[in-house]
Amino acid sequence: MIRFLIIRSEPTAWTTSNAPARMNFLTRLLIVCLALLPSGRIAAQESFFRSVFEPKSGSYVEVTSLFSKLPSSGFAPMRVTIANRTGVPVSLSLQFQSESNTTYYNNGSLTTKSSFTASSPAGIVTTTDCLVPVAPSVKRVSHSTVASSQSLRLTMSGANNTTHTQTSTNHSDFPYLLMSESLSTPNASALDSELNKHLHGASGGYMPGNLSFAGKFDPKTMPEDWRAFIGHDGILLTDQDWLNMTPGARSALLQWNRQGGYLRLFASNSSSTLETLGIPTEEWNGKRMRSKGVVKMSSIPAALTLDASPTLAEIISTSNLWPCQNKSAAEDFSNGSWGLHQALGTKTFHFLLFIFVLIAFGILVGPINLFVFAKSGRRHKLFITTPLIAIGASVVMVILIFVQDGLGGRGIRVQWMELVRENSDHNAYIHQEQVSRTGVLVGNRFLLSDPSSITPLPMASSQWTRLTQSSSNDQSYEINTVDKGLQISGDWFQSRSEQAQMIRAVVPTRARIESTDPANELALLSNFEYEIDQIYYRGKGGKFWCAQKIPSGKNFLARACTQAEFVHFVRMAGANLSKSQQQQLERLAERQGYFIAQTSQAPMIETYSAIRWTENTTIITGRVQSPETP
Repeated sequence: MIRFLIIRSEPTAWTTSNAPARMNFLTRLLIVCLALLPSGRIAAQESFFRSVFEPKSGSYVEVTSLFSKLPSSGFAPMRVTIANRTGVPVSLSLQFQSESNTTYYNNGSLTTKSSFTASSPAGIVTTTDCLVPVAPSVKRVSHSTVASSQSLRLTMSGANNTTHTQTSTNHSDFPYLLMSESLSTPNASALDSELNKHLHGASGGYMPGNLSFAGKFDPKTMPEDWRAFIGHDGILLTDQDWLNMTPGARSALLQWNRQGGYLRLFASNSSSTLETLGIPTEEWNGKRMRSKGVVKMSSIPAALTLDASPTLAEIISTSNLWPCQNKSAAEDFSNGSWGLHQALGTKTFHFLLFIFVLIAFGILVGPINLFVFAKSGRRHKLFITTPLIAIGASVVMVILIFVQDGLGGRGIRVQWMELVRENSDHNAYIHQEQVSRTGVLVGNRFLLSDPSSITPLPMASSQWTRLTQSSSNDQSYEINTVDKGLQISGDWFQSRSEQAQMIRAVVPTRARIESTDPANELALLSNFEYEIDQIYYRGKGGKFWCAQKIPSGKNFLARACTQAEFVHFVRMAGANLSKSQQQQLERLAERQGYFIAQTSQAPMIETYSAIRWTENTTIITGRVQSPETP
């Protein structure tokens, strides 16, 4: 977005005598324009502000959101440029507060806070990129609630004190998309119009004006961290856009794609293919896939124009392979069918004990206190007995709470680990879901050490659940980047409550299942550092193999099994995953040459240390590898 300041004035007769005044006026005008006019390169981005803090030297601070639209969850990438042309160092404090709520409904808001610092030595221009956590769009009252609203407010202090807010509105059932500037310029208007025509006809709820089809980005300034894309469902760009990105940005985009993103490319060059662009894919069921992600490429005219109606129809029809994250969060966990929440079980609140204590307190502080402890002639003792009775009742209540709920809490969690060994990508792509019930907690701070993203999940309503689709409770979270990872605090874990989170991470690994005899599909080797409970393998030619209790680092022979056994294992392994992840697991189970394993001994992504995780299940998927050369 480019903002222009237009200054109009009446014609003036300039003479030699007023030349200095004219120069002073022009100088001041130039400084004002520099302060208020963002540079042209951010047309595909969201300019927060450009603030001049030292006019004589032209020193300024510029903060830019690299994407013009906020994501559904995860992080918003920001770029902070400090042009410090003064003789002293400059340090800034950036305070971000993101808020998410449902348009037209007061069902509580989610707030995420974070803070960053940026500095620049004397006489230096520095650029700092930061990932700003955003409040997730996960709440929806009903299908008539058609829009979610998000905002991100920045308050800067230091060289200058400035505030700016970025806002976005999205349809609850439509994917969060990004589109390159080269595609957006000729197509945004038509796509926006087609989207709003479709939504107005399909929705029976309120529509908050016109919604945008996609946010915009500049390929040359794309972030090089996959977490910058994790809150977006699909990204549309051209082959030239892909080539204009840095190798780090392309690698980050491919990592995002493996986790379920829809990568849609349009080729203006007839010689461009996914192979020439360096995008490895596999094809099954007529789709080009990369783990959970879908990749599609087709040609486009030199003018880069798209037919709006088919493009929108394609996005909608393909989204069953990559479900909208906000729709999945709103539906998969809160309708009572989430297997992990069911496995946690229910807990009865023994309210009769507390009623008995309150009745006893009323009797003691009332008639007994008045007629026994401080009877007539000794009423002054009420000043002593009443506080003592109140303190005693409070102690009894606290003891009852501790006896019933205890300290800390217990929970269960399931982790899906997709192993990739491809070119320079030797990573484990982790999707972890967890649910817990807490007693009395002391503190709520924890650290995520691996590069990861964490999202709170709304659950089915109960007397313990704080985050639901219909609750009006506000939830506040805090995520700060530190040297060791992400420092987390706030309402992620609350005393005497149930809560759930989804965590995604990409971590390097050498773990694999290896074939030891190319002529014998049954001969395999486990290179994991822990025992595998069960493994099922879809071999070539429609054959199925399985094995149990596989020790770490040992050769083993699989045995033949039926397709029915294989399908049953896949369904049972994913029973505690959310619905969308179950569907992804069943889809990936169709790949030939890949295995699906289950273990209870794999390390998980650790969060709050006061929770005792009583059940840990890890599902592992990946290709059976050829032997590696030492």
